[in-house]
Amino acid sequence: MNNLNTANLNAKFEDSIVRMIVTGPVSDIEVEAATQWFDTLGDAQDEYQLYLEIPKMHFPDLGSVRKTFLSLANLMRGWESCGRCAVVTDSPFLRSSAKIEGTALPQMELDSFGIVELAEAEEWLEAA
Repeated sequence: MNNLNTANLNAKFEDSIVRMIVTGPVSDIEVEAATQWFDTLGDAQDEYQLYLEIPKMHFPDLGSVRKTFLSLANLMRGWESCGRCAVVTDSPFLRSSAKIEGTALPQMELDSFGIVELAEAEEWLEAA
C-alpha cells in the first residue's frame, strides 16, 4: 500500500497499524485524498488500527485543531475495518474532544494519549 502524503496529512500502513500524522489544518482536497486512501485500505484489510498524531503546535489556534479533528472524525464513521484509534496530541482540549467524538464511532474503540505517552498508545494499539 502506498503512503498518503499531502501538505498536512501523512499516513503509512505497517504491521496492521496506520500511522497518520497531521501537520496543520487539513483542506477539503486532503480530506478527499484521505477518504480514497482509507477506502482502498479498507478493501484490502479486514482490520487495522489507527495511530493519529495531531500536535497543536502545527495549528494557529485550538479551533483549527478541533475543526481538523472533526473532519477526520467524519471520515472515521465509514471505516468499518478500523478496530482501534489512538489519538495522540499535546492538547488536553483535543484529548477530551476525541473521547467525546469516540462515543459517536461505535464500530471502533477510541482513546486519547498525550504526546509523552507514545509508548502507551503503541502498546494499546498492538494489544488489539
